[in-house]
Amino acid sequence: MIKLIPQPKLLEEKGRYIKYDTVNVNLQNTDERIKRVLEKLPHSSDGIEVEIIAGTGKIESYILDISEEKITIKSDGLAGAFYGIQTLRQIFQSSKIPCLHIEDCPDFKHRGVYHDITRGKIPKLETLKKLIDELAYYKINSFQIYVEHCFKFKEYEDSVENTGHITADEIRELDRYCTENFIEFIPSLSTFGHLYELLQKDRYKHLRVLENYEQEHIFWRERMAHHTIDPLNPESFEIIKSLIDQFLPLFSSDKFNICCDETFDLKCGKYKDRDTGRIYIDFVGKIVDYIKSKGKKVMMWGDILLEHPEYIDLLDKDVILLNWDYDAEPKKEKIERLNQLNRTQIVCPGTSGWFSLCEYLKQSVPNITNMVRYAYEHGAEGILNTNWGDYGNPCSIELEMYSLTYGAEKSWNVNSKTEEFEQKADTLVYKKHGASEYLKRISNLHHKTNWREFVHCYSNKLFEDQIRVDLPDENDILYVQKECEKIIDELKNQTWKNDEFRIEMLIATEGTQVLAELYAKHLDFDIKRITDTQKWLKKFSVQWKKKNKDYELCEIEKMFEIMDK
Repeated sequence: MIKLIPQPKLLEEKGRYIKYDTVNVNLQNTDERIKRVLEKLPHSSDGIEVEIIAGTGKIESYILDISEEKITIKSDGLAGAFYGIQTLRQIFQSSKIPCLHIEDCPDFKHRGVYHDITRGKIPKLETLKKLIDELAYYKINSFQIYVEHCFKFKEYEDSVENTGHITADEIRELDRYCTENFIEFIPSLSTFGHLYELLQKDRYKHLRVLENYEQEHIFWRERMAHHTIDPLNPESFEIIKSLIDQFLPLFSSDKFNICCDETFDLKCGKYKDRDTGRIYIDFVGKIVDYIKSKGKKVMMWGDILLEHPEYIDLLDKDVILLNWDYDAEPKKEKIERLNQLNRTQIVCPGTSGWFSLCEYLKQSVPNITNMVRYAYEHGAEGILNTNWGDYGNPCSIELEMYSLTYGAEKSWNVNSKTEEFEQKADTLVYKKHGASEYLKRISNLHHKTNWREFVHCYSNKLFEDQIRVDLPDENDILYVQKECEKIIDELKNQTWKNDEFRIEMLIATEGTQVLAELYAKHLDFDIKRITDTQKWLKKFSVQWKKKNKDYELCEIEKMFEIMDK
């Protein structure tokens, strides 16, 4: 059977094949977005005729017929026609094009990806556009980038050139490009917790909930754990309004994600002896009202509200709650709870590519599978597959694509077969038989000597307050060293059709070997070194700079310099 991502709801192959490997399309009087995606098919004047019959609505279902004489795509909406063409593009990757009949529609109306550009790695515009191309190819229709300080807000004017930023023009262009690909680009901005860079500034330190804060660990960890703005100080809301006013006009979406997650400091700061649930909901309510006054619908993370269900009725009924859980066995009760409370929710699994050089498939695949199933069973509005970048965001986007495309597969077709996805990824994503197997091998090795625990070792070297570190033993290090060498020997002499994936897998494998040997050095194990830290770091840096802005790459380089002494 032909391999497609996502798997269509109904696919009937006729047992015959067409004689053409190109198409001939009359592009007159065609919507520009449909015209552009049609142009990505192989064309010739003597190719098979393609007819597009599309309405002008937002319907995403389509019917695709391939006969020996003609290809027809029908939909009552332009989006449906667009997705039918994307399916046809995948079919034309095959060596032989089968005659077939497809009837297809999505299980969820919201199928999104959430991409972190704040924690160290800020992609170049062309990198983000390439990602949008890939997401559209797999029928994703919503995209968000996570922003704390990585935009040129006036409040950050004295620090943004050091931490890095995406520009207003880049956001506008990305918004236009998303629209061209039937993707809604939704603004997402930290407005309560996760305001580390803002609250580090002398002029805003008085707005910390954690009044006597002193840095205890490396800043990557501090950004995650601290810096909630004081909800009872009137100045706080004025600053949040200012951030929103500078950011919101850049987007055409009618939605705005205010985040408001992980406000940890409320429980340990100056309000720890007060009703922090009520304090939380009152401040969130002010932000919600402000966003609604701008004519926008509100999204927000639901983790803190789930801790305070007694106050959820005080929140505007129209707020869309983003319900996240990244465990391999996520808690079904969290999704059941919001359903019982009659709240609109979007369920958020994750790629598990954060903390590491490579996505961790043993966690991401069951996480996505289970979260999507729970979402479907409990009437969620959609799926938002999250791709975070904690601890410097070392993982390349190529080594998160398996989980991103698997999320696209399951959010379109809940009942698609997980066990068949690996072959489909090899065919369509990597264009190399066995590529997914390499990814799994690298993923499992990296988990034994992983990036996050290495960063913790680095933090412990710099600060008195010690983080508990899950250190590998000598046998683990020797095993990783040996197995990485095997993978490196196999990969370095190959060439793949999508060779960027091979290159990134090779660098991640070499990086895993470097980490293992630096762990050995840190632990005083008598293990002979094979790697050269600086040679590997140069390769890593070249790949980073090719696709991303420099900025916090220097922090990773500094970490390896110190840990290799």
